[in-house]
Amino acid sequence: MSSTKKKPISQKRVERENAENQTLSRVYYVFLLGLAAECWLFLTYRIWAGSMLSTGVMWFSVLRVLMWLGLAALVLGAVGIYLKRQDRKLRKIFTWAAGVGAFFGLSGWIITFFPPGVITGVTAMCILVPILAVLALVYLLYQHECALSTAVLAGAMFSVWLRGASAASERWGIVVLAGCIVVAAALAAAIFLTSKAQKDEGRVWKFRVFSVECDYRIVYAVLGAAAIAVLLTAFVPAAAYYLMWVLGVLLFAELVYYTTKMM
Repeated sequence: MSSTKKKPISQKRVERENAENQTLSRVYYVFLLGLAAECWLFLTYRIWAGSMLSTGVMWFSVLRVLMWLGLAALVLGAVGIYLKRQDRKLRKIFTWAAGVGAFFGLSGWIITFFPPGVITGVTAMCILVPILAVLALVYLLYQHECALSTAVLAGAMFSVWLRGASAASERWGIVVLAGCIVVAAALAAAIFLTSKAQKDEGRVWKFRVFSVECDYRIVYAVLGAAAIAVLLTAFVPAAAYYLMWVLGVLLFAELVYYTTKMM
């Protein structure tokens, strides 16, 4: 009887250790990918800033080509993931292709889109890459609801800052205003989907979104506060500075809450 009782416990311990090792391996990959992306951006900056005009123009064309190749790899990878979803090895290859393609497609578009040139786009990417890496680490190490709350508050802070910074711009003011309204509508849709998940033990359309022990009061509070902050800044840009502080405090409090919950 004692051996039969110990076997499930040891088996659970092995499964838990395997899950922890997989998580640590993914964290390691995220760190390396973020470092590689930053090295690529640094190389782009050095080539553009320290080269002759002809070399800079040629590199600009290279970035455009890589952008289209990246978008093609993203589409092909996504299709391959769907078609080969039962084949684990091929699915992993297509996932890598889609991820690398997404990076070159997005970075190429941002770097070549932002005026007055490559430098501004590279600076934007150098800020975006660490943020995405941190969000990925939060997703891997914390509960899904913590990752969602962190992403929502970080996105709301960015939207509020962008609205405040572009309020006086004739070119970007209206565009950012419309974007803030779209973000607020997306947050309202997220509140609706959260209520749907709450009724189905954390699942939305049979996909697990939240853990079984999720405290939905925190999720609703985060989504509601983010939506109100974005809407308020959309029509009162002068409030952006104060709302960024409010969202920052909420972000810190939310991370502390989920960290203590894991202990």
